[in-house]
Amino acid sequence: MTWIKLRSTVKKARLWAKKFWWVIVIGLLFLCAALFGALTRNGAFLAGVIDLLEAKRSAHDKEMETITSIHNKEISEKNARLEMHLKRRAELEEEYKKRGESLEKEKEAELKRIVDESNNDPEKLAKELAEDFGI
Repeated sequence: MTWIKLRSTVKKARLWAKKFWWVIVIGLLFLCAALFGALTRNGAFLAGVIDLLEAKRSAHDKEMETITSIHNKEISEKNARLEMHLKRRAELEEEYKKRGESLEKEKEAELKRIVDESNNDPEKLAKELAEDFGI
């Protein structure tokens, strides 16, 4: 029974709001004016709110700057690793051409895996290349 009463009350309120919409608008305007008056009456409070918003915005700008610089650094490191990979691949292909062999798909995949795993350790890379490819 309460569900039916609730539905009828909501319908009545909706019809009242349709008929007297101007009362709702005036009430909201009055409420906004009262809030604005209360905030501006105490200038220190409003200044504090503005200072807080400025501090939040500057902190957000600093965070965005940091994230952007980290992203750019990661991209440059990735590009450097890619260049190193392509350079080493070209060296290996040259070495294989000198021997009269050619790189097969399996060996290319193995080479890529080795270079990716040892991206910042040239000694480890040289050791694994020597073991796997006999260079």
